[in-house]
Amino acid sequence: MRFFHILIFDPNIFYWQLYQFLILTFEITNGICPEVQLKEVPTTGEEYLLKVIKERQNYSTITKCNKDYSKFSKNQSCFIEETKPAKAPDKLKPTIEWQNIQVADFSDVRMYLSRIQTKKTLWPSDLKKISVEHDSLNGWKQFFNTNEPTLTCVLGLKHTLLDRGLEILTEILEEVKPGFTVDYKTGQWIYAFLACTRQPLLSDTISILRNLARKCAEIRSCINPEEEDAPFAVTPLNIFICLVARYFRQYDLAD
Repeated sequence: MRFFHILIFDPNIFYWQLYQFLILTFEITNGICPEVQLKEVPTTGEEYLLKVIKERQNYSTITKCNKDYSKFSKNQSCFIEETKPAKAPDKLKPTIEWQNIQVADFSDVRMYLSRIQTKKTLWPSDLKKISVEHDSLNGWKQFFNTNEPTLTCVLGLKHTLLDRGLEILTEILEEVKPGFTVDYKTGQWIYAFLACTRQPLLSDTISILRNLARKCAEIRSCINPEEEDAPFAVTPLNIFICLVARYFRQYDLAD
């Protein structure tokens, strides 16, 4: 077996690159020559890979600590219980087939945005620079009211602005009166910000998404299922709950 030469020798980098190369070779050849012997100090690539595989077999796939924490319970003074999302009548809940369609459509949108974000030559020439005070509710409201959720507005937004924008949009949903639903433009902005949300998710982003889904479930629970326009009113709410739960993998919030 022949190996590549490394111009600048760093032991850590060398062995890591060697390991990756050997793993790739192992996957291709699907095995090691039976003549290779296990040695304490490997002298060839095959011997090194064999040693790595044998050492890996000594460890379980998942390791956890079995420490007994019950003795610390008496010192616990603060307990946090997560609020369960509001329940909706079965008549207003979406089917799993409908949810799968929404997730598939949303995935297509995110893939399209991802391709554009990685190639700035495809960015719109009239890209807007967002200038809004981070913690100004009125400033954000003015921004949402005076702008459309187009690529020129949302493309290139920093992670912190995306998170804060979703927080503000969730606060705006607090103003929805019982029996009413999210207005069309606010729904467009929520969808746009969800489409641009970076992955992997940070813990703060997860919290923001979960709060959004809970708020949508709360609004939905106040809609009378017997009203003629109830299916139309719950559609955007169902979409946002579905995307948070099934696309962003917060499955405990799913319908």
